[in-house]
Amino acid sequence: MAIEQRRAAGDNGVMTAKTEVPPRKSERLARDLLELLRSGRWPVGSRLPSERELARQFKVSRTAVREALRALQLAGEIETRLGEGSFVTGSCHDAEAQDEFVGAGAKIVCCLSTRKALEIAAGILAIREASESDRLKLRAACVELSEAIAAHDYRWYLKVTFNLHEMIARASHNTYLKERTKAVVAPMRADEWVLTASYDADIAAYSLAVHTRMIDALLDGDSTALIEAVCQHYEDYPALRHPELSRLRAGPEATEP
Repeated sequence: MAIEQRRAAGDNGVMTAKTEVPPRKSERLARDLLELLRSGRWPVGSRLPSERELARQFKVSRTAVREALRALQLAGEIETRLGEGSFVTGSCHDAEAQDEFVGAGAKIVCCLSTRKALEIAAGILAIREASESDRLKLRAACVELSEAIAAHDYRWYLKVTFNLHEMIARASHNTYLKERTKAVVAPMRADEWVLTASYDADIAAYSLAVHTRMIDALLDGDSTALIEAVCQHYEDYPALRHPELSRLRAGPEATEP
């Protein structure tokens, strides 16, 4: 079903299947690592080599390694434990589905740093430039997010989050930020199915809390809180498959002794 949804999104014109774009190093590495997982190089439950060691073995940067591991994490092939490393979870998908999930995960991960930078800029401008109409729409979007969670409709929830991020850009009243945000969100809409596959009530509640903090900070004119919330949102994105999600949801105080 997820693969069919992805293909349907492409057929609707959000993303063309025949666009020839050279894969990023991180995407190539994610696929190379996937092949090694399939071959049994690292059995289920085993720990992968460190980021530093993988960077040395594959002659890529640690940034590329980090992005590749996040793609595999989003795809459900591995789990990353803070302070311990990345561990093989064992896939419940056939080879074709694995390729689909890892490919979509890689595309999502490569957009995150761009989206974060755009959103910080747009959000800071929106604090000053947002109209009353913009503010009402942002509040209404937060209400709709809660309604989607109450209905356990995570596909609806994710669509509203994408809309919300574009609303923030529109509230900046900056043409460049509006256009670039729309362009970078569009391909993620096409790969929304891989995120939906990972959602449950706890993850959605955690996501709602982060999005709510972003909008509250914007409406309160608190640029510092806005930047912190935006950074948390994009840095925690791979937490959709994070075994320590409960600790992350609990906030920074949960790490204190």
